[in-house]
Amino acid sequence: MESQLDMTLGPFERLMTFTGHQFSRSSSYARKVLGASLVEIHILDGDRLRPIATAGRATGQGGSAQALLPALRKARDVLIRPLETTGRRPGSAMTGAYLPLRQADGTLIGCYSVVLSARRGPFGAAERRTMRELAELCAMQIELAQMAAPAPSDGSEGIASASPDGIVVADAHNTILAWNAGAERLFGYTAREAIGRSLDIIVPPDARSAHRNGLARVAGDGAPHLIGRSVDLPAMRKDGAEILIELSLSQWLEGGQRRFGAIMRDISERQRMEERLRSAAMVDHLTGLPNRASLDRRLAELLEAKRHLTLLLIDLDGFKEVNDTLGHLAGDMVLAEVARRLRAHTRPGHFLARMSGDEFVVLMEDVANPMEGEWLGETLIDAIEEAITVDDAMVSISASIGIACAGGDETPEALIGDADLALYKAKRGGRGRTQLFTPDLRLRVVEKGLARAELATAWENKQFELYYQPQVTLRDGKLCGAEALLRWVHPVRGVLPPSAFLPLLETDALAIPVGGWIIDEACRQTAEWRASVFPGFRVAVNLFSLQFKSGDLVGEIERALKRHGLPPDALELEITENTILSSDERILKQLTRLRDLGVGLAFDDFGTGFASLSMLRHYPVTKIKIDRSFVSGADVCDKDRSITQALVHMAHGLDIEVIAEGIETMEHHALMRAQGCGMGQGYLYSRPVSARTFRALSCYGGGEQRAAG
Repeated sequence: MESQLDMTLGPFERLMTFTGHQFSRSSSYARKVLGASLVEIHILDGDRLRPIATAGRATGQGGSAQALLPALRKARDVLIRPLETTGRRPGSAMTGAYLPLRQADGTLIGCYSVVLSARRGPFGAAERRTMRELAELCAMQIELAQMAAPAPSDGSEGIASASPDGIVVADAHNTILAWNAGAERLFGYTAREAIGRSLDIIVPPDARSAHRNGLARVAGDGAPHLIGRSVDLPAMRKDGAEILIELSLSQWLEGGQRRFGAIMRDISERQRMEERLRSAAMVDHLTGLPNRASLDRRLAELLEAKRHLTLLLIDLDGFKEVNDTLGHLAGDMVLAEVARRLRAHTRPGHFLARMSGDEFVVLMEDVANPMEGEWLGETLIDAIEEAITVDDAMVSISASIGIACAGGDETPEALIGDADLALYKAKRGGRGRTQLFTPDLRLRVVEKGLARAELATAWENKQFELYYQPQVTLRDGKLCGAEALLRWVHPVRGVLPPSAFLPLLETDALAIPVGGWIIDEACRQTAEWRASVFPGFRVAVNLFSLQFKSGDLVGEIERALKRHGLPPDALELEITENTILSSDERILKQLTRLRDLGVGLAFDDFGTGFASLSMLRHYPVTKIKIDRSFVSGADVCDKDRSITQALVHMAHGLDIEVIAEGIETMEHHALMRAQGCGMGQGYLYSRPVSARTFRALSCYGGGEQRAAG
């Protein structure tokens, strides 16, 4: 790159010569976005922080960036300092926020400082996040500017040379002007081979025309489509191989000539990992069968094509007793064996899936014959009823099957609903039965209405109770909190598990008052325990999706915390992907407000949903709960362990806590601890128990308690 610049200039002078106006515009933009009185961008020049851009003015004292340099060298996030004011009336306090700018290896290169009036409001999580994003763009500009500037006279390397990413500078004629070591590793060309050649060498042939047209448009002062944002694009290596890169593009004027700078990184492996996770999201990890999401997709495709179908909905009889007597590990082994037997007795043209829990589905494609469905159903029941050996114990279960047919005009929901009605009648008739759907079975809707009335009675008579399952730190086994779980203490049938009533409750308007009671009761109990036997205790509460759509969820939580004198970080709210997918943009606003309050947000059953990765990018999650299907069970294998290791590593990179569900043995505990998972929950420590029983855990060590098994 040609330049008449004095080679003895320091980094500050070189930077200002090349990009002073660019940083001036950046600081002005940041001032508007943050509503700040003053925004300053500094670069470290020796032991001095020298401003390269300033926008606005403020009369604050006592918090200059230079005075904070020792603290900035150690800081990894925003430093907040109150500022003394001069020439202002009393009460007009100001706040300074300072964020260190660092190069790729963590070395301090400067500081991003913002001054705000207290009247504007607190500098909260949203402002911190915005400031980090602006500073990230600024740091990228500095890297590009350092690369574009001539090398220092002492021969020392610039920032770009130390970056692991590929950094490339080109002119408006598509000619490469600068090429760092990261670009050499990424594309296979040395700097000597690349500089002076067309940028086309890294653009795939079928994309070159669009690339040149876009460059010509921007060079002619047209609207830039990629400047200032990050995009994923294909690129080409020297050996002709195509890779997927993440590209961040900037532009500036240098001596009246337009320059373009790009920071690029290879995301091919990330794409492969996301694809593996997406594929895994369509498979049930315990049985290896297609899961509910895969079933829904296949069923929709077949019915849209007007294909004839016979659907068998299979529910295991006696499976709950297996879980209760032999444990969930034995239950998982039984489910895996049932899946194997179902595979053995279905044939090509049958689509087999695990619906959920102990429910399976068989689709007989291009067949709408209830007699054939009944024949297959009886065959499957015979196969399931053969005794299963589990740890030297003989397990005997059966199955009930509901059968419904589609002639081409049904919807997926209606077909599954018809089979469910038939299954309901089969189960009422006893074990090991098949039942064909008939229209009169829709009278079950009336029975559901009666069940809703019973739920309303339970609420009025205060038959609901919270049980608590311990959560422990895997490092030392100490109790750190619990998940609050709803139970129905029925006056005749005893304590009912969630599966017996939650599916109905969560779709009923009753979910709103019950959900509010759960939050209040969990806060009350937690405040009581924190003041006595469990200092530092944190409670996790599951939310119903209806709570986001009706009422004032954020205000309700604020009032509950205040009423019981509970700090916000003592409460954690658990949300599922289905809750988010069934809601609109309002949920993000509510979650952001809750996170700004200091309430924790946990993503439940992580790893089983289709959009989990994208949600981590867009939602203010503080913790992920790894689903038990990855942790325990007869089918957990090396692939599952690789997935959990990747999830833990990804969470740590995003500064998100991780808790593993389903820990039932010391081997599960040791494995998740070795993978870096911070917390665990499962039957190894305790089943969900009443508050009175849970309090007894305090006898295992007082304030430094360990969870009881």
